[in-house]
Amino acid sequence: MAELGTGSDWRRALVYLGGMMGPFGAGVMVPMVPELREAFSVSTAQVGWAMMAYLVPFAGLLLVSGTLGDRWGRARTLRWTFGLYAVATAACAVAPSFTWFLAGRIAQGGLNAFITPLLLATLTDTAPAARLGRVVGRYAACQAFGQLVAPVVGGVGADLNWRLAFWAAAFVSAVIAPLLPVSGGSGDLGTRGDQPKRPPMRSLLRRSTMLLAATALLAAFGPVGARVLVGLGGRDEIGLSGSQVGLLLLGGGAAGMLAAPLWGIVLDHWGGRRAVTVALVVNSGIVALLAVANSAWALALVWFIGGASTQAVVVGFQSLASIAAPDNRAGALSFTLAYRFSGHALGALIWFPVFAASPTIAYLGSAAVGGLAIVTVLASGLNTRTE
Repeated sequence: MAELGTGSDWRRALVYLGGMMGPFGAGVMVPMVPELREAFSVSTAQVGWAMMAYLVPFAGLLLVSGTLGDRWGRARTLRWTFGLYAVATAACAVAPSFTWFLAGRIAQGGLNAFITPLLLATLTDTAPAARLGRVVGRYAACQAFGQLVAPVVGGVGADLNWRLAFWAAAFVSAVIAPLLPVSGGSGDLGTRGDQPKRPPMRSLLRRSTMLLAATALLAAFGPVGARVLVGLGGRDEIGLSGSQVGLLLLGGGAAGMLAAPLWGIVLDHWGGRRAVTVALVVNSGIVALLAVANSAWALALVWFIGGASTQAVVVGFQSLASIAAPDNRAGALSFTLAYRFSGHALGALIWFPVFAASPTIAYLGSAAVGGLAIVTVLASGLNTRTE
């Protein structure tokens, strides 16, 4: 596969910008839980349902979104997706009731299912095997940047007007929609037009792909998804403001953004399976340490390392997913991501009430699930091409 030509740099930049929107949409709510409780007269558990309203349709459609997007044509699918995502996000911004807000979040999640698998498949279509980790690492860095910006925008919105955060996301999506010129297959971005094809669904049902999907689910339910607990702990346990929690999470996002491309280089040397295993060990240990981080500074320091290790895990399993089914690359990516975000949704449902009863149990339980993810990735037998 040929690398992207220099003439496609601006197109690649748009792809990376588009990759920010999913993490932004998922994370922008984290610092504003108390404000949403007050605005809609709901409980913390009900706000957790608003997170699930985004993640469940997202995860459900990810099972098939990559395959469907290639069948419909990547460029056409992505342009419609970003345009409708802007509309759904604006609906959240003007929501007069919690039911309306939930409906907007459901639409956001369903539309977002098409973004990352199609964008990342386009990038990895053009990546040499020896540099696959670097390509995925750079994309993961942009996802981390979305996570980095989300709590800042959400935190400022919490202190000013939470609706402004959703208006910001709607504006960016509306700008991206008509400008995104991605190709429908391999080759330089934007030079081949929109090329629908018919990738096979059965390639996603292999044992190795299923075990990788289980790894993504367990990691997200466990240590990779601990970010929401950090935000909740900062607000309810330590008593930080929305902006302060936004800054705290900013540190973890910045660490992840810096670590992702560096871990991509490590992955190209070590291979995907080893890189994922090491990253999960570190990530699980860091989440366990959150149980004893009883001050703002301690929480910020631990989560800085936690943010870096979280993105290292993501780079690893997305790299493995990109080679799990060469005849349906976008489908394998979306299938694996479906299980990842199912894990995030399950985490919001389970760990929020557990946290309310005992923050220590929530942190340690989340870390323990990371051990199960290590077992499944080793059992998958998947290796990146450089191993």
